[in-house]
Amino acid sequence: MITKFKSLSNKQVKRFVSLILIVGLGAGSSAAVFGMSNDVTITDGADVTKFRTLHNETGAVLRQAGILVDNEKDKVIRTDLANNQVEIVIKRAFTVDVFFDGEWHSYEVNDGTVADLIALHNIPAGDGFHVSVPMDEPLADGMKIVISRLIPINIVVDGETRAVSVPEGTVADALKFLKISASPDDIVSEPLDRVVEDGLSITVNRVEVKEVTEREPIPFATEVKKSDSLSRGEFKIEVAGVNGEKDVTKRIKYIDGKPSQVEVLAENVLKAPVNQVKIVGTKPNTKHRASRVSISEENGTIVDENGNVHHYSKTLTGRVTAYTACEGGSRTSTGSPVAVGRVAVDRRKIPYGTRLFVPGYGICVAADTGGALMSGRTLVDVYLNTLAECRRWGVKNCKVYVLAD
Repeated sequence: MITKFKSLSNKQVKRFVSLILIVGLGAGSSAAVFGMSNDVTITDGADVTKFRTLHNETGAVLRQAGILVDNEKDKVIRTDLANNQVEIVIKRAFTVDVFFDGEWHSYEVNDGTVADLIALHNIPAGDGFHVSVPMDEPLADGMKIVISRLIPINIVVDGETRAVSVPEGTVADALKFLKISASPDDIVSEPLDRVVEDGLSITVNRVEVKEVTEREPIPFATEVKKSDSLSRGEFKIEVAGVNGEKDVTKRIKYIDGKPSQVEVLAENVLKAPVNQVKIVGTKPNTKHRASRVSISEENGTIVDENGNVHHYSKTLTGRVTAYTACEGGSRTSTGSPVAVGRVAVDRRKIPYGTRLFVPGYGICVAADTGGALMSGRTLVDVYLNTLAECRRWGVKNCKVYVLAD
C-alpha cells in the first residue's frame, strides 16, 4: 500500500530544522563540559575528600574544597592520572626534636624516616653513637630522638663477664639499655645514679633470701669423772654419748647462689642428747706402760690405747690444723660448747655428728666449721685447750678415719 504525505509549507520546514539545530548544539555543549571536568581525590592526613571540578589549577582545586595550606611549610604532591583522575596528597609540616652535642635541636619536616632526617641535616650518628629511635622509623609529630656517644664498659652478671658499649647516662640507664633487671635485694657494685665512663666495671650480684627448716644433730657433751682406780693417762667410757636431734628454721641469704648469711629463727628439739661420761684415772703410774694405737686397714679396725676396737668405713686424706678458743663460753657452729673431742670440718665432706679418729688426737666428733674448712683448704681443725698445744700440733697432712660405730 502506498501512503502519500501531505506536502509541508516552507514555514513548517524552517521550524523543524531550527529544532534539530537547537537539540544538537545542547548535546555538544554538555559533552564539552563533561570532557573538561576532573575527578579529584585529596588526601590530607587521615582526611580524604573526593569531588568533581572544572578547575584544573591545584590552588583553585584546594580552595574549592575549602582546604588551606601553608605554601612555605606544607608539601603538596599532585599526580594526574588517566581519564581526568587527579590525586593530591598534602603532607603537613610538623616538628621533630633531636638531642645531640649536649643540647636539643628542633626540625620542621613533612615526611621521611629518622635516617632521612639525620642524613639531611648531617647529624653525627655513625659508628660510636647510639640513636634512641630505630633508623627506619617514620617521623611523627612531637617525636624526640636522643643521639648519644657509646661508652665502653665491663659488666659482670649471672656468672658472665661481658665487654659492652652503652649510651651516655647513668648506671641505671646502662642496665636498662642492656635489659638487665635488678631487684631491690640485688647488689649493684656502683651507685645507680653514677654517670658511666670509659672502662667502668659494674657487677650485679643476685640476692635471694629463703626460709628453710633443716634437721640437725645435737652433739652430746662429755662429763669427766676422776677415779683413782685407773692410772694417770688411762680412761674409760662409763656412758656412751648419743647425739640428739632438732629441727632448725633458718633464714638464709644467698648471693649468686651461694649462702652468705644464716639467721636462726627457731629451734625445735626432737630428741635430747645423752651425755658421755668419761672416767679419767688419777692413780700415779708405778711403771711405764707403753701405749699405742693399732690400725688395721685390712680389717678396717682401729684399736685405741685402751684396747677398744673401733670400725671405720672410709678414710679421708688432707690438711689437719688445730685451734683454741680465745674466750670462755665459746660455742661451735652447731651450738655446743667448744671442747676437746669436738672438731671443725668441711661439712660438705664430713656431716655434723660424724665420729672420726684423728691420729695423734684420738676419737672425736664433727661439730664445728670455719672459713678455711668451707674453702677446701683444710680437712679437719682439731680443738685443743691452749695456744701452746696448737703451736705444738702445727699443720699435719694425714689420714682421717670415719668411724662406722
